[in-house]
Amino acid sequence: MAWNKLKSLFVETDTTQDAASAAMAELEKYQVPTDTDPDATALAPAPLVAQGELDFQALYDQAGIPNTDEVEALERFLHGLDESLPQASKLVAAKAFLGAIGKAPADVLRDAGRKITVVRAVADAKRGDVEKASAERQAAINDLQRQIDEHRSAVEALKRDLEAVRTKCAAEEGRLQGARVFFGAIGEVKSGAG
Repeated sequence: MAWNKLKSLFVETDTTQDAASAAMAELEKYQVPTDTDPDATALAPAPLVAQGELDFQALYDQAGIPNTDEVEALERFLHGLDESLPQASKLVAAKAFLGAIGKAPADVLRDAGRKITVVRAVADAKRGDVEKASAERQAAINDLQRQIDEHRSAVEALKRDLEAVRTKCAAEEGRLQGARVFFGAIGEVKSGAG
């Protein structure tokens, strides 16, 4: 869930500018930092990422995140609410729901923060794998391109050599034909002895 979507669950959008600024300042302390938290990475080992679908719950389990699912429980609750309810009503209902299950908004933010750390680690690990594999493939492409260039150069050298031999052979044949013409033998030359 994007930060702005999560934030919209707890911040009323039609407040005054001062109230919105105060709410934003309050929520900033819960925002997961963009750099990796050293304590969080100690909790989360480098995840194994395969191609295709991602099983985030398995990744959270692998990272040792407690299976509390505060974010998911709140999402299910909010999806059950009428979409036409004002944001303030949704916020009150969400806090009441969290209170009923023995949780607080801070629990949701903490759960989301831990999971965001894992999601970022997965994305970083995949990016690293792709960058490494891409570099290896590019090196192979560069090597193949070098070999292609070498073979093209060799073919061009062979063609130049052939043209040089043709030129020399034509000059020699012209010289020899001159001797034949001198003695009146005009026509095709038979191959072999003659």
